[in-house]
Amino acid sequence: MLSLDPMDIISSTSWFSNIEPSLQKTLASKMIREDVEDGHVFFWEGTAIDSIIIIESGRLIRSKAVDREKFSLSAVMEQGGESSLSSSLSAPFQKELFKKNSVDLDEISGKGRVTGMLRVINEEHSRSYATLRSVGRSVVWRIPADDFINILSSDAGFAMMMLRKVAHKMKAGSKSLKSMLKNSQKTFRRGPSSSLEDEDNDAKGRDTISSPSRKAPVRVLCYDTTQWVKSAFEPAVQAFNKLHSSFNIEMKFTNDRLSEQSAMYAAGYDAVCLFVNDSANANALRILSMLGVRFIAMRCAGFDRVDTKSAKAHGLTVARVPAYSPYAVAEHAISLLMSINRKIPAASTRVKMANFTLDNSLLGMDIHGKTVGIMGTGKIGQILCKILNGFGANLICYDIFESDEVKNLGAEYVSRDYIYEEADIIFLMMPLLPTTKHTINTDAVSKMKDGVLLVNTARGGLIDTKALILGLQSGKIGGVGLDVLENEADYFFQDWSAKSIEDPELTSLLGNNRVVLTAHQAFFTKEAVSKIVDTTLDNIKMWKNDGLEGLAHPNNCLPSTMV
Repeated sequence: MLSLDPMDIISSTSWFSNIEPSLQKTLASKMIREDVEDGHVFFWEGTAIDSIIIIESGRLIRSKAVDREKFSLSAVMEQGGESSLSSSLSAPFQKELFKKNSVDLDEISGKGRVTGMLRVINEEHSRSYATLRSVGRSVVWRIPADDFINILSSDAGFAMMMLRKVAHKMKAGSKSLKSMLKNSQKTFRRGPSSSLEDEDNDAKGRDTISSPSRKAPVRVLCYDTTQWVKSAFEPAVQAFNKLHSSFNIEMKFTNDRLSEQSAMYAAGYDAVCLFVNDSANANALRILSMLGVRFIAMRCAGFDRVDTKSAKAHGLTVARVPAYSPYAVAEHAISLLMSINRKIPAASTRVKMANFTLDNSLLGMDIHGKTVGIMGTGKIGQILCKILNGFGANLICYDIFESDEVKNLGAEYVSRDYIYEEADIIFLMMPLLPTTKHTINTDAVSKMKDGVLLVNTARGGLIDTKALILGLQSGKIGGVGLDVLENEADYFFQDWSAKSIEDPELTSLLGNNRVVLTAHQAFFTKEAVSKIVDTTLDNIKMWKNDGLEGLAHPNNCLPSTMV
């Protein structure tokens, strides 16, 4: 039930419920009740905080601009013909533009919740860290900052009480942070999936690659560390540090993947190094930012599990390895094709059992003269086209950006549907985007030739796994070669040989002899790993030593200004 009594609101807050009744009445006399609609803006990011806000009902959201240097949130209003900041995102286009160019940080709700207090007390003419707006209808009470400061100044007892409350909250926050850091360090050293040794071993440098003679090393935490990662990066970092006399990298490793829970492991680090299945969502990034992390080094090309919009809003630079060995992935795709076409796994198993007979279960087809559809003709797709051209296949391609190099091979660019309907073999070589998710779905499968062969070495989400299984069961899909899987994160790069796989779709694929599945190893060649390591270390150097941050970093994968 809504209240018209400011004393009721005052007594519901943790800040003012225990102060003298006379002071409560003084504060109440200065409070202004506001009943606001959806989209009402209390403070714009970067503008002065002129009030303390106390919630009576409703929800307030704090949001931060993705790129304040190139996009001011005031542009939302200016595009609507406003000459100055308005207090409301009233028009649908304003809400859409705001949403597109900002990220939500947190929600403030519940009767008696207070926001703006610490800013008003601690900083004169304080500016808002984020934009504060109402989501849905809200009722709040405002205490003008000047009135509150005047009350503080006129009553020493009240001022001391507020200072004690501020000190208590800051102390509690400090204790929480210390506890969090302590727990994260314990998990680091003793956690069941951590590769970090105890403090003595850290001092000996067993899991820390650095050179003690350099000053101010950039500290990097490498998540999702498997055997090949550590064995590749350890000698490379040591060689890098010897080569660069003025710049030093110190790297530690953990087997755990980045998540909202493991993000706190990065306390005290300048950067983190991530792989394809690390979950860098908005909350994980917020935690990394709070802990002082400023750089994310992706040791891969894909970044679909990184919320780059949130990363940019929190001032994080994200850089990737744009190309390591496109030949490795293209060649692996051909390997998968030949495996499913010529039934290599089944044939090998039979021979090892001393069964040297031939029957129709091993019958394949010539690639020469077949129509092959390549969906995605970037660097990997172009190399794949060259290889397939050597087979004498007829190439039909789909990509929003057509390649002259591919056309010169005699390939023809066509629609998706044309590929579904005409191709004997289909390769997926596209990035995973909202527009490409489930490119292979029930509708697409229904349009395909009977017995079509399908190969995916790009991203698992390009295929609707349920539709794939139905296609295999019906015979519409004659065979499939996969190096990626839609829900691979729970299984790939881990040993499940002694555990029960609970994913029914994965179990179905593993039990189908027309499926050849590898665990995201298409990239895994000596040349590719060397390129990944070298580029990752160079990315860190360009960020820290050369000062290339944000969009200025040549390998960044941050969104450009969105207005």
